[in-house]
Amino acid sequence: MTALKLFGRARFAALGAALLAAGCAQVPPDAGQNPADPFEKFNRNMWAFNDAIDRAVLKPVATAYVDWVPEIVRNRVTNMTDNLFEPSNALNNTLQGKVDDGITSVFRFLINSTFGIVGMFDVAEKIGMQRHEEDFGQTLGVWGVPSGPYLVLPFMGPSSVRDVTRYAEEFGTSPLTYAFWDEDWWIGASFTVVAVIDGRAQLLQLENIRESTIDEYVAVRDAYLKMRANLVRDGEALDEEEELEQLTPLEFDE
Repeated sequence: MTALKLFGRARFAALGAALLAAGCAQVPPDAGQNPADPFEKFNRNMWAFNDAIDRAVLKPVATAYVDWVPEIVRNRVTNMTDNLFEPSNALNNTLQGKVDDGITSVFRFLINSTFGIVGMFDVAEKIGMQRHEEDFGQTLGVWGVPSGPYLVLPFMGPSSVRDVTRYAEEFGTSPLTYAFWDEDWWIGASFTVVAVIDGRAQLLQLENIRESTIDEYVAVRDAYLKMRANLVRDGEALDEEEELEQLTPLEFDE
């Protein structure tokens, strides 16, 4: 992971700790019996790996970022990152039949990239153009492709067999892919590192919930699958029976 270069030799210590944690991750004896998570043994080990990297590197860097970088600057970084996804939003809205939203995403990108100074300011929203976030995993879901087994990806975190496709599509539609090619690749890579740190900083407020969760892996898995299903349906509510089927019962020691 590129962000580890910030710490020189410390990156090797972090990776060593991550591999150790992955090797001794707590895997329940019934792991893999959940139809939505047949790769649970692999996923739990990958979860431990990612968690160790996060605690050793990302969380401390994100905490320092929040402590030392003014909020107004952090907001500009968030806006720039959001703007880079507008071409993807435009493509996926159009593929899902939401042509008006796709056109809006195109104009949002053009307006914010120019009048908004490379996306630092969301000028488009101020004139009534709301953001419509869509990705390729959602597009496949809209067209009937099932999510497939749950997957935890190295460094990337929760996903599914269907949702893995979003990363290739986002790479292909990102302006950074083409603006900083060949010898200028390091500029795009540097901004990606900053965007990752900014994204992790936005999750710091959830740390209290994280620490109080009985089984964080199960909680995140259920929340992710429910969120993705909700996004595919554009927020249309499930009935009570369908909602209960998405939850995983937790076992408590007597």
